[in-house]
Amino acid sequence: MRRRNKAVIFDLDGTLLNSGLTFHKIVNMLKLELNEEPIEFESVRKFSSRGASLILKNCFPEKDENSIHSLKVKFLNTYEKILTENLVLYNGIDSMLNLFDDNRISWGIVTNKSWKYTKHIVRQLGWDKRTSAIICPDNLKNSKPDPEGLHLALKLLEANADNSFYVGDHRRDVETGKNAGVKTIACDWGYWEDDYKTWNADFVASDPKQIIEWTS
Repeated sequence: MRRRNKAVIFDLDGTLLNSGLTFHKIVNMLKLELNEEPIEFESVRKFSSRGASLILKNCFPEKDENSIHSLKVKFLNTYEKILTENLVLYNGIDSMLNLFDDNRISWGIVTNKSWKYTKHIVRQLGWDKRTSAIICPDNLKNSKPDPEGLHLALKLLEANADNSFYVGDHRRDVETGKNAGVKTIACDWGYWEDDYKTWNADFVASDPKQIIEWTS
């Protein structure tokens, strides 16, 4: 019988990729169109894992629902056009993934970002050639914190939950990992909205080197 492997599975936005920088750029483009003052990154950062609507409601608090909807259409159309123009990985992420590949440690991605956007990112980075598990809501009936996505990733990677990890920057990611029966690693970078020390993750990482240490 083939031995089942361990796997390290990641959230995408705020964990591997600082996509909030692109969201911030688009928000300020919209601000400029409306002759409003630009805003600081923090106003975008903490909502960057929650979708365009919440980003826009936070950044345009005086706008009504119809205005937010119109802004969202513009936001998403612009995002689709520029999302691969300046992909910024967090420091140490690229080296970490290279080390996993060199040591034949399986890794994958489970994200709430739709495949419509994710496909362009992973193809630009070449990640679609390096892992068989890139799981988006399009593949699932239930989104995080339901463990369905992690269960599918573990199956594709032929990995055992007991030996595997889920890494994320949001309380929801830790809940997802616990629901799937894997070890959980919270990041102190990314788009957390509350104190990551209260999430009861198995580990809290301040540098990808720690993730390598715990998972290798």
